[in-house]
Amino acid sequence: MVPKDAEFPYSRVPKVAFMFLTRGPLPLLPLWERFFKGHEKLFSIYVHALPGYELNVSDTSPFYRPQIPSQIVKWGSVSLADAKRRLLANALFDYSNDRFILLSESCIPVYNFPTVYKYLTRSLHSSYDDPSRYGRG
Repeated sequence: MVPKDAEFPYSRVPKVAFMFLTRGPLPLLPLWERFFKGHEKLFSIYVHALPGYELNVSDTSPFYRPQIPSQIVKWGSVSLADAKRRLLANALFDYSNDRFILLSESCIPVYNFPTVYKYLTRSLHSSYDDPSRYGRG
């Protein structure tokens, strides 16, 4: 399937959607806040935590109100796939989101934001973590 129009009908800056699937607090939150600082127009954040859990952050944090409606998730069950689907569905509502990254509370950024953004937005390939003996994608 090919879109009818080759370009968007409006100007937009492609954003990266960072989708956090977490059981509760984000222990590395200060590191992520520092990572995102100064690049507010280039990303979106979505957090799926346990029902009833509320991130305790200031209103200047990029993590202020990014939580989506959630349900209890059990590792290895269909509910885990449902949670990922809810994260992606919420991220797809923003037409500016061009790339999507699924993260857990234990993930950390290894490179600075401009490097990650440039790599993701200029890449023509999908990436995934392949823990098999054939390597990591």
